[in-house]
Amino acid sequence: MQLLRLRTVALVGVLGVAGMGLVGVGAHAVFSATTSSAQTITGGPVDMTLFSPFHGVKGNYTPNIRFADLGPEGSTFTTWDQLVTVTNRSEIPVSDITATPGDSTDGSPASVAFANEVSLCEVSLDRVIYNGPLHLAPALAIDDALAASPGPGNTLDYAFNIFAGHALTACGTGTPGTWPAPAGFSNAPPLNPDAEGGVINPSLMVSATG
Repeated sequence: MQLLRLRTVALVGVLGVAGMGLVGVGAHAVFSATTSSAQTITGGPVDMTLFSPFHGVKGNYTPNIRFADLGPEGSTFTTWDQLVTVTNRSEIPVSDITATPGDSTDGSPASVAFANEVSLCEVSLDRVIYNGPLHLAPALAIDDALAASPGPGNTLDYAFNIFAGHALTACGTGTPGTWPAPAGFSNAPPLNPDAEGGVINPSLMVSATG
């Protein structure tokens, strides 16, 4: 999702009036001049793309990428830390870089249970952004700003991991805000038997304001 915030710019013309001056004896005249200023302002579009080096990723260098399907998985599993590079290809800087996790299912009891029991690790700039149940993950800032293209400073790397049980992640047992992220084994619970056969479709949407 890409958001474009437009600013209203007011331009005020300047009216200049020369003072009164005498012309001859007993006569006067008023001289005046009018000036104006004008400017064309263009609202540049926000253009952000994603890239991941993981095998099987589709859509690299576009705003939407899809990772390869996984499974079947056991009650303890990990997708591994999936690196994504966000690039601001706009001619304007962007700010308020926010990631919003999501999840969808086919509605079956097993899939709903799966979605409620799986966990998410999210790391940006080597800082733990979130480490907990996926279905409780809120939209969180992953960076303050990205410079205009071509940079430097117009790219951002972040990583996320969908997992369950005693799995190895970049977050380890770290809590949000922990820096550096303490990679290690999590203390999340494994999936329960009621999640067996379930299917989930996790997603992560990155938005920015320019």
